[in-house]
Amino acid sequence: MKPNSPIILYIPASFMKGLNEYLKANKPNFKHDVIYFYYIIHYILVRQIKTKEDFIPINKNLKTITVSNINQYIKILVNGEFIISDNHYIIGEKSKCYRINPNYLKGIDKIEIKTDCKLFKSIIKNQRRKNAHNNRLEPFLKRMYDELMKIDIDYQKAEKWILEQPNEVKRNSYMTALNLLADKRFRYFHRNSTNNRLDTNFTNLKSELKQSIIGDYVNIDLKNSQPFFLSMILEALINNKTHQGQNTLCCYLSYDYFIKTFGIKRIKEVSKIHQNQKKAFLVNLKTFKESVIRGTLYDDFINNYSEGITRKEVKDIMFKVLFSKNNLYDQFKKFIPYEKEKKVFASVFPLVYDAIKILKLKNNILLPIYLQKIESYIFIDCIAKELVTADIIPITVHDSIMVKEEHKQHTIEIINRVFMENFGLIPTFDIKPINNKIITRI
Repeated sequence: MKPNSPIILYIPASFMKGLNEYLKANKPNFKHDVIYFYYIIHYILVRQIKTKEDFIPINKNLKTITVSNINQYIKILVNGEFIISDNHYIIGEKSKCYRINPNYLKGIDKIEIKTDCKLFKSIIKNQRRKNAHNNRLEPFLKRMYDELMKIDIDYQKAEKWILEQPNEVKRNSYMTALNLLADKRFRYFHRNSTNNRLDTNFTNLKSELKQSIIGDYVNIDLKNSQPFFLSMILEALINNKTHQGQNTLCCYLSYDYFIKTFGIKRIKEVSKIHQNQKKAFLVNLKTFKESVIRGTLYDDFINNYSEGITRKEVKDIMFKVLFSKNNLYDQFKKFIPYEKEKKVFASVFPLVYDAIKILKLKNNILLPIYLQKIESYIFIDCIAKELVTADIIPITVHDSIMVKEEHKQHTIEIINRVFMENFGLIPTFDIKPINNKIITRI
């Protein structure tokens, strides 16, 4: 799309109709432009796509793009129940967050922000500012960014799929995500400062929409990725505690790095499990490790859990065990979030669960962020960097690599070498052509 082309927004039709009726009955007491109401809704949709969060902070961020009195627009949307606030505000720490009322997420209308509009100029200026850092990227990342900008989509095919979806609410999200790809001014590429992950338009893009990518591409995806890295951490904690100071394969598995991240007290607590139940712990960890290396963790879990469970439920349990807090407090008592799911996991891998719980003491986000940092280091700083050196330019999505079909075999060789160098073993990967669902395991 040309730099001076209008900006296209896809806005829920039910919202536009409802807002029009509301403004007629409740005329604002300030000079307003309806385009800013539309842009607030668009902004929330975009942030939800990028972050996968339900409630989005909008006040401070929007002021730099829109108008100084944007709070008045937000207030009208709240009063009209077009957006819903979480009503959680902490001075200097957290602003109120908002989501769109599901009743106003039906249908899709397309509007244009004209090039002579003040909002157009502010959006483009802000986008150029955000993209300016791309010229200062490391050379291998700059080549990956350039490749991202070249990828083309069969937009007619993608839009046809979106409009066929029965869920009206999700259609708006899909159409907005597709629009961010179609208008290359809004393709984004940056590393998350918290977990070092590389976030792009493809990070949270629906797999069915990825099938509209033009060209022969394959996706190479690590099976059971977070559990795999967890098993590597637990094994390294035991080995490094026994042999402090020994060199580890991956820098993130060094004893000193563990101490720096989790603290000596928690590392000692994990070691106590090992010391007190050495045989049981090693058997439990070995079973867990072998399962994730084979890429069969969820299926093995089903076979070892006596009461019956689905694969989807096991994946959900793993997510809750890794990412939720150990305890929460309400006004009456302390309780365990997702207690039922955690008991299910502990019934199959009791000592692995105990170790997870210890590593999440006081600060539950340390462990999942650490897992994500290892993943980012392996897939971006090791695999992607080596691929670019070999003139294979990948698109990464956390624990997967997308490359052209012609580079598949060389890519697999590099991936295997990186894992062998960092972990001393090669786990299981799924290889899947982007445009269909044929799967090969390696």
